[in-house]
Amino acid sequence: MAGAAIAAIVVGTGITAYGQMEAGKNANMIAQRNAQIMNRNATIAQQNAEFNAKLQERDDRRKRASQEGAKQKSGVEIYDGTNLIAFADQEWTDEINAELIRRGGQNTAANLRMQAGVTIAEGQAAKSAGYASAGGSLLTGLGSAGVSYQKMQTT
Repeated sequence: MAGAAIAAIVVGTGITAYGQMEAGKNANMIAQRNAQIMNRNATIAQQNAEFNAKLQERDDRRKRASQEGAKQKSGVEIYDGTNLIAFADQEWTDEINAELIRRGGQNTAANLRMQAGVTIAEGQAAKSAGYASAGGSLLTGLGSAGVSYQKMQTT
């Protein structure tokens, strides 16, 4: 009977240790997959920002061309004096707005990539913790089995 109890301790310890290792490996696999998703989302964020910036630039060019055409029809000299300055200023503002869209996408992408790096590290830490915990369980269980065996021998 005592031998069965000791065997149960050893088997239970092995199962616990295996479960802890598997939990660590699974946590790491999930973290790695989440990091891949974050990196993919970073690329998408940059692509979307570039697309939106190009749309903004196209809309701004159309708007300026429409304003230019309307002023020319009315007989206003648009390439002289304050009109020239106003058009140049508007073009500069439009370029800055498009660049801000791009920069926003770059910042979002950089943040996602940094989060991916943290997620990878968390996964690796979970895997290491699983192995360390499994090792601790094995030592504790084997120690307990040893104590039980020793008690059995003395009785």
